Amino acid sequence: MVKHSTLKSIKLLGSGMFLIGLLTLQSTCAHAQGGLAVKVQPSQIDEVVDAGQVLEGVLTVSNEEGGKQTYYIGTRNITGMSETGTPSFADEVNNNDPLEAAAWLKPSLESVTMEVGESVAVPYRIEVPTDASPGSYFAAFFVTREADKVTETGAGVGFHVASLVNLRVRGEINDDMLFREFFTEKAIVTTPSVIFKTKIENTGTIHQRPLGIINIFDMFGNEVGQVKFNETGGAILPRFDRVFDTTWEFDGFALGRYTAEASVLFGDTQKRTITKEVSFWVLPLKEIGIAFGALAIVLLTFIVGVRRYVRSMLKKAGQTPQSTHKSQNVSFAKRLVRTTTWILVILALLFIGMVAFFA
Repeated sequence: MVKHSTLKSIKLLGSGMFLIGLLTLQSTCAHAQGGLAVKVQPSQIDEVVDAGQVLEGVLTVSNEEGGKQTYYIGTRNITGMSETGTPSFADEVNNNDPLEAAAWLKPSLESVTMEVGESVAVPYRIEVPTDASPGSYFAAFFVTREADKVTETGAGVGFHVASLVNLRVRGEINDDMLFREFFTEKAIVTTPSVIFKTKIENTGTIHQRPLGIINIFDMFGNEVGQVKFNETGGAILPRFDRVFDTTWEFDGFALGRYTAEASVLFGDTQKRTITKEVSFWVLPLKEIGIAFGALAIVLLTFIVGVRRYVRSMLKKAGQTPQSTHKSQNVSFAKRLVRTTTWILVILALLFIGMVAFFA
């Protein structure tokens, strides 16, 4: 059960993160890959608007390549998102469809020609239709060398360089979410470094940025760790799900069964918390191997000591091992040595099996 202090921490964390920005999909400047050294600022545009509202702004396009270049400016719709949070883009814009947000974006220039190191300001308008339904809409301005050129590389968003546009039209919205899965990458780990995977589906009409805390407890119920969930503030588009990775690193010694409890805060008008649990095992092979080795040394030392003790007692009695093989002491010693040897063999096989299984 989540303690009162944990819930308080989650609410404080959520409030702070929601004040940072209104559900941005990307927070870094858009730079191209594969040789196109052009920068577009801002890298994202986040606005809460009313139906029929017109927004105006300026994009700054900078040539960071070697020499004079011509860049073309266009728009595209964001049509989805992968489980890792990478947006996917439509192939073309349908300007006759008022529900496509890319048709709302109006850059004042279709192309710009610049010398190296030069920047050009490109004014733009965003014209929200009067009949736009409440909810979130997603599109992007993009820049490339060739007119209408769409590529598979660049900026991780499907175009050479893009400035993401996230618009939310005011009105009655649905901000529900489903906590689909919470699991570890491995059910058994050999070091106290665990990757938690959290799959959340956005069933609402606005995109959201869930936040939270993952608490880790040992087999005795003691809390041994706590990590923040979605600390980078990744968003989920409506009608899509996303898998978030959270890593727990523990510096101390860990052994046995552990339980992790994820408490996720979400919601726009009213904050709610959803929780899930997962169990996993930590079996540190290095430490276990050292323990097995130490035990083997102790047992071997014990065997050698017993053998020497038996020989010493036989010599004191004026006997030799060959003439007293039926002696009870000798029989007992042999059984003890045999049993101890089997114990060592079994321990060695167990350790080899564990190494092979977890390697």
